[in-house]
Amino acid sequence: MEKVIIILSIVVVLIIALIIFVSVLLNVINKKRIKTMFSDVEKILENVVNLDKENSEFKKIEYENKKAPRLPYDYILKTRDYFYYIKVVDNFGGPEICVNNSVKWQIRKTFKDESMKFVPEIEELMRMELVREDENRIPRKLYIIYPNARSLLRYINECEMEFVHPNTDVYGTNIMTYTDLKENIDFIPRTHEKKSKEKNTQLSLKI
Repeated sequence: MEKVIIILSIVVVLIIALIIFVSVLLNVINKKRIKTMFSDVEKILENVVNLDKENSEFKKIEYENKKAPRLPYDYILKTRDYFYYIKVVDNFGGPEICVNNSVKWQIRKTFKDESMKFVPEIEELMRMELVREDENRIPRKLYIIYPNARSLLRYINECEMEFVHPNTDVYGTNIMTYTDLKENIDFIPRTHEKKSKEKNTQLSLKI
């Protein structure tokens, strides 16, 4: 009996050790993935700036310590005519995102998903009042979904929705995927004159 207890104790210890190891490993992998996410987005923003270095720049929001209050955006991007507040949204696995309203963006694995899981940390920027700090640049909000989304949708009314494109105005902001930006950085307008190359095909879906 005593041997059985010892064996069971060893098994329990091994199981606990395995759980801790897996937890630490997943945490390390997740941190590396997040680091890659921001690194990839920064490369895109650098490419935007390189198109017009004299009139463009981007700044990553840095914090002195972990207790410092967090701003609702991750980057500021200045172009010739615009002042962008940019938030990066981690959408690992690329599920569908449906904008139910300005502050509730539902994450859906399938069209019939009723789990009511929502994109975190988007509400504060959506509610932020834009102040024109630079008389030469128009302030705008921009969300970058990383790395992609199976589809981006928004409700028009209770029974109808439409696809969200990079140039779609969504409650005063724009939402686009990193994959789209990687293919065409002109989805981020830099001047009033230069329009996005995207075809404006607003398709509606009846549900």
